[in-house]
Amino acid sequence: MIIWAFLTQTKKRPGKFDAKLSDREKNALIADWTPVSLTPSLSASEERTVSSGKVLTGYTGRTMTTSDGIEAINCGNFDFLGMSIRGEVKEASREALEVYGCGSCGPRGFYGTIMPHVTLEERFAEFMGQGQQSIMYSDGASTSSSTVAAFAKRGDLLVVDEGCFEGLLTGALLSRSNVRHFKHNDMDDLRRVLEEIKAEDKKLGRDALEQRRFIVVEGIYRNYGTVLDLPRLVDLKGEFGFRLLVDESLSFGTLGDRGQGVTDLYGLPGSVEITTISLENALGSVGGVTVGDEEVTDHQRLSGAGYVFSASACPFVSEAAVAGLGIMEREGKSMMNTLKKNLKVMLKEVDGIKGLTRTSDDRSPVIFLVLKKEIECEEEKDILKAIEEACMEDGLAVVATGDHIGKHLLYKRVRAGIRITVNVVMTEKDVKGAGRILKEKVRMFV
Repeated sequence: MIIWAFLTQTKKRPGKFDAKLSDREKNALIADWTPVSLTPSLSASEERTVSSGKVLTGYTGRTMTTSDGIEAINCGNFDFLGMSIRGEVKEASREALEVYGCGSCGPRGFYGTIMPHVTLEERFAEFMGQGQQSIMYSDGASTSSSTVAAFAKRGDLLVVDEGCFEGLLTGALLSRSNVRHFKHNDMDDLRRVLEEIKAEDKKLGRDALEQRRFIVVEGIYRNYGTVLDLPRLVDLKGEFGFRLLVDESLSFGTLGDRGQGVTDLYGLPGSVEITTISLENALGSVGGVTVGDEEVTDHQRLSGAGYVFSASACPFVSEAAVAGLGIMEREGKSMMNTLKKNLKVMLKEVDGIKGLTRTSDDRSPVIFLVLKKEIECEEEKDILKAIEEACMEDGLAVVATGDHIGKHLLYKRVRAGIRITVNVVMTEKDVKGAGRILKEKVRMFV
């Protein structure tokens, strides 16, 4: 009974607080309350971009027009071959829209595969040659990251150029593999890393054949404009028993006699096991492809996250890419010659600009100019952004890369700079005009 009484006794509750706030007190609390912003605060450069209010309203390939009426020479995007303005590409897109509609309504492995997807994969494989096959992704950025993560898993080994763009770095991170880095495009440093790995194998009694091993690089590096030293890399990967994964998103359509990329440039067909290519640059479409042998492509149909889980590309963008490939097959050699000609003129213009130095390769249509004098990072970014904005006001579209490097790259070793691109639809007058404007604006701020 005592225990029962103890367990069932009612505890006295403290008196309920019934005081009510007066209207005056409520209004005072409301007036003092400051809500937390639902969006992150903008940086100074972002504030400038937003306040400028510039919106693109027209595009001809060689120029772009803004909402405030500025017509600027286009040195800012990766439409190297002017495919996005070609009538054949637009007509192919229009016809596909009439037949298939806009979306494909599902991942490729379910009900999202439509004939244009298959056609593009077949045509791309034919264009690249060497009996290779291709597999299409619906997004250019996810092509590289999904491909890396499809082949490398926990316990595998990736040796990655520290200058790779964020798509490849993200893929390496998602793979959860062991990752080693070597200095940007430095084959001597790559040899050092590979020899260290070989020494570790011997010390630990580790069989290299029991671990998947890849060297991960770019054909043209997005954040440098440098061109891969493929011949030396092929020798090293053979000597140390590695496979090679090359992202050719910027080198496809810009290097080689037919625009096939670095393997075409160096005459080394079949030397790369896995190649990833964005369709969003030279082909002026949307999506990406991975090229390799049958084992490479089939493996991704169940292991490539971007292929398995993402909705497939709109059929009309696949037809646009097929039309672009047809143009490259017919006009590829003349396009490459025109691109080289415009690049040569542009390099002559920008190499003489005082206060800037070029870090990109002579063969790259992606040109990087950095300040000769190294200064504090934020000050450097502000100067470059001011040059970009002043150029735009005077009719030249270029890109200052400072904010991109600060926000998106996993490794902050890349110097910010002014990025200039050339394309085949530019005239010599356009190229020289771009050089003149850039010289004038650099003189104002450097």
